[in-house]
Amino acid sequence: MTLIEVMISLTIITSALLAFGAFIARFMHATSQADASSVAMDLAVSRVELIKAYPTYSTLETTFNGTQSSLANCLGCTLTTLITKDSSATQNYKTVTVTVTVPALSSAFTAAPVSVPFEKTTVIAAF
Repeated sequence: MTLIEVMISLTIITSALLAFGAFIARFMHATSQADASSVAMDLAVSRVELIKAYPTYSTLETTFNGTQSSLANCLGCTLTTLITKDSSATQNYKTVTVTVTVPALSSAFTAAPVSVPFEKTTVIAAF
């Protein structure tokens, strides 16, 4: 092996290792974003299911409307619940919207962190 062959092979190996390092960094970032969004959606679905299982229809708004900011599963997240009554002449129902905002996610186009809201909505009829 000559010195030129050794230098070329070292250049190829170095560029491959640098590319692999960049891939690992992007992969870890994407994995953490997916984990945060999964936790946020789980929180939203859990809150909606809790509201659907609540036995007293008339007190849903007073019991659940509001914002929570200290969530054990998602540090820095805020969970907002909004229940609105939509009654017409023939039906009485309430729309439940749960929004979980995750502050640590960054946009796909910029590296700056952006608040990403995850929303789950359902309708509950009077019972």
